[in-house]
Amino acid sequence: MRKSLAILSIAALLYAGQSAASAINYNYFELGYLETELDLSGIDDDGDGYEFNASLAVGETIAVVVGYQDVEFDADVEADILSLGIAYHKPYSTTGDMILGLAYLDFEADASGGGSVEESGNEISLEIRSRTSPQNEVHFGLVRREIDDDSNSGYLLRIVNGDPQGFQFVIDYEDIDYGSSLMLGLRSVF
Repeated sequence: MRKSLAILSIAALLYAGQSAASAINYNYFELGYLETELDLSGIDDDGDGYEFNASLAVGETIAVVVGYQDVEFDADVEADILSLGIAYHKPYSTTGDMILGLAYLDFEADASGGGSVEESGNEISLEIRSRTSPQNEVHFGLVRREIDDDSNSGYLLRIVNGDPQGFQFVIDYEDIDYGSSLMLGLRSVF
């Protein structure tokens, strides 16, 4: 199922590069509801919370990106993840960009019964971002995260729909070795 989803996403992105639409905007912020499933070293837990992301273009090919997640798991653990990074983007067609992202990650988890963990790491991603119509965007990317000498990889799929110069709805799905997450949100483009 996962491979089929990834193949269909890539096909849609490559097809999208053939149509005419407006340029991609790297100035936005978004806020969304997040559901996540953790499956790591015998720990199987679900959680929910919120996610905030922002991007600011600082040149024709560079954007500064920031993200924050606050998740409460069923096992009474609260996790906060902060990411700060840059994204280098280069057009591959009139409607699509290839993006190389590099980010610093700060992870903190607190258990209600006491105890906490704080770790840091990094993320590298390679993404295709394409406009399939003036109101629709599809993103597909490969992600590798290293936190405290533990490496995990996976993919992301993002669908964006709405006014390319105003408000947009966002569906963001990530499947990484240690679990998966789904974010439903609202993006404001400026």
